[in-house]
Parts: sequence; C-alpha cells; structure tokens
Amino acid sequence: MKREEYFLKLIETIDELKEESKNGKPILVEGKKDIESLKKLGIDGNFITVSHTPFFEIADELVKNGVKEVILLTDFDRAGKHYAKEIIEELESNGIKVNTNIRRDILIYSHGDLKDIESLYSYIIRKCREYQFSGKCMEFIMSEDGK
Repeated sequence: MKREEYFLKLIETIDELKEESKNGKPILVEGKKDIESLKKLGIDGNFITVSHTPFFEIADELVKNGVKEVILLTDFDRAGKHYAKEIIEELESNGIKVNTNIRRDILIYSHGDLKDIESLYSYIIRKCREYQFSGKCMEFIMSEDGK
C-alpha cells in the first residue's frame, strides 16, 4: 500500500472516530491539547483526560454513569503506552470495554510518524497539502485557514 493510500485510511479512521463519538462513546486522552487537536478535526463529544486523575476514579465515574465502552487515545510514546496498559486493566476489571482499535489504526496509518494525539491535526493538514488531496482534506484545510 502506498503512503497516500495509508493516509486515506487514516482519514477513514478519523471519520470512524467521529461516528463513535457521536454515538456517545467517551474518548480518553492524556491532556487538553489532545482534545484541542481532535476538536479541530471535527470530533466532539465526551472527552476525559487521564493524565492527572487516578484511573480507579475514572473507572468509578464511568461505572456510575453506566458507560459500557470507551475509546482510548493515549499517546504513542512510552508514557502513553504505560497509561494505555494501566487504563485497560482498570476499566476492563470494572466491566468496561476499551476500544483500542482507533488508536492502533492511527499509529499504523501514520507510519509511526506521530508520537502524540495533539499532533494529529497538524499532521493531517501537512499530509493533505503534501498529497494535494481534495474532498475531506479541504474541510480540514479550510478550518485551518479560518475560512
């Protein structure tokens, strides 16, 4: 598969994330800059930051609110992998399904060029311009240019 094809798969993954978020699934991220990046991509919903909250508190709150599944989007560095492992353990032990597929696909389709979620928006803008894609990319570029 060519890099351009991988990039189109990344765009599809972002669309999937948008749909999952619209369906009410909370998105777990490390920090506020991750949320900003995702919102610039048109993803809105229930974001939960995990970097300064004990994981058992997050699990307790999710259980209290009847949440059955979450989307995990921690960074791709060592700390993000550690967070992911600990969060999965805690949430699954409380009966909450943790969707890691989107996180995995973002990593795969970015060829490992991304180290964190906060860089996702700028990465997509850069690749849209590099590959001169139209359509879905134009939505991102127009929001970047403030049009």
